[in-house]
Amino acid sequence: MQKDLGSSQNPSDLFVSLMGGAPVASGVRVSDTTAMRVSAVYSCVRVIAEDGAKLKPQVWREKPDGSREPATDHPLHAILRRPNRHMTPVSLLLAMFSAWGFRGNAIAVILRDRFGNATGLWPVHPGSVTIYEAMDGRLFYAISRRTTLENAMLRNVPPMVPDYDVLHVRGMTFDGIVGLSPLAQLREAIGIAIAGEELSGKLMANGAQPGGVLKHPKALTKDVADRLRDSWRGRYAGSGNAGTTVILEEGMEFQALGMTSVDAQFLEQRKLTIEEIARGFRVPLHMIGMLDRMTNNNVEALTRTYYDQTLMPMLEAFEAEFERAFNLPDGVYVEFDVRRLLRADFKTRQEGNRTMFQSGALMPNEWRIDEGYNPSPAGNVFARPLNTAYVDQQGAVVSITPPGGKSPTEPGAAPNPEEPK
Repeated sequence: MQKDLGSSQNPSDLFVSLMGGAPVASGVRVSDTTAMRVSAVYSCVRVIAEDGAKLKPQVWREKPDGSREPATDHPLHAILRRPNRHMTPVSLLLAMFSAWGFRGNAIAVILRDRFGNATGLWPVHPGSVTIYEAMDGRLFYAISRRTTLENAMLRNVPPMVPDYDVLHVRGMTFDGIVGLSPLAQLREAIGIAIAGEELSGKLMANGAQPGGVLKHPKALTKDVADRLRDSWRGRYAGSGNAGTTVILEEGMEFQALGMTSVDAQFLEQRKLTIEEIARGFRVPLHMIGMLDRMTNNNVEALTRTYYDQTLMPMLEAFEAEFERAFNLPDGVYVEFDVRRLLRADFKTRQEGNRTMFQSGALMPNEWRIDEGYNPSPAGNVFARPLNTAYVDQQGAVVSITPPGGKSPTEPGAAPNPEEPK
């Protein structure tokens, strides 16, 4: 059985052409190329891809005491830092998150050496992949090599790639095999946006005015009418001639046909289309430049909602697929560093660190190292609020001795500067 990514769920350009070339009510063709020319689509896909690509993934190993350490000895650790000789981790994740956000499927082939050890990852376009189901339930990916470089990178990969050599992150899916494509599900809204941009361009080409009729009191021959039309277009058509004073002779009149762009609420329709597209991608409007209804309070709330409902499900899908594709053992897992979302937000980052330090959950040196500073000789100690104390299970106060120091209750300990003398 065949599951083609170029199907009704994920139509490719060829599929759209075979289906008539105009599958939307607006009468325009919607494909990867035309859809990405719509500013709202491009902005939404770019926001999702860049936000995901800037979060550095790390392979971790759990320790018996519940803590964790980087699993630097696992092959995936090196792959996530150099996926192949042509790509950096950021460029790989950009390609993967772009495909996931736009096509609902992010696919990469696991490169192996002659001994079968994983050595790298190579992303492929979802539209060039066809999935086949074997009778025993295994999946095979037929990948069309599109470029000379892709042929070279996949020269040791068979034409039918088994699923254990493929990293396939699916978006929303009904069958667990192919993710639903936002391109297909938002085809009508994207088609309206494309048609709106074409109409806007034609209005600009005609001086931002609708078509009209030149009325002459006398009958005109065909040659005179053609010459008059060409002369009118040369003088008054085009955005460069917008606002030009029209001079009519011999009793001629100009009568506009149809409604103006204001009467047709053209701008309001274009805004509504942008909102429809952003809603489909679950990207807040302020992230794609729509700021007319934004305030400081709702921008912060919408950003947190975006992180929680759009970005986090995507990251968890990628983490789970990394663990599946590379068959990570129990206790070894992949996690994206979501702290990097606050890399440019100094105030929020420091407020969070200050709260953890004052509550005794963070040492000063951990704070300094996280900010890129060298540790301090006196920074390996936890703070504790003065109005709290450690107690045991029976409720008795327990004295805690700092590393290398004396308990505050022991003789010779340094006095607490906060206590009254």
